[in-house]
Amino acid sequence: MSTRAVEFVETWVSEKIDAMDMNEPASGDDAQAKTLAAACISDASNEGIPASEIDDVFDDLAAFIKGEIEEARDRDADEDDDDDDVSLIEDDDARLVDDDDADENDKQ
Repeated sequence: MSTRAVEFVETWVSEKIDAMDMNEPASGDDAQAKTLAAACISDASNEGIPASEIDDVFDDLAAFIKGEIEEARDRDADEDDDDDDVSLIEDDDARLVDDDDADENDKQ
């Protein structure tokens, strides 16, 4: 297994996915994954990593990329859900402290 091919592809795919808008509909992921796979192989070739080396590591590069896109969409959706539920102060735990009362309690 070629470590440099794995590192190149994982880094390349991660950078491309980070630049993607995850709010776009997922219906075009198959075509997008195939386009990205072709671009990845081209860029790898420019870096001296032949397509055969990538093929030895990834049986189906487009399927790998599609899976990575789906995982990124899931993470993004989870983060959006988490953001909606976050409250720094719980309603039942919110208390007002009167400075005068605090001073009296300190004296006792």
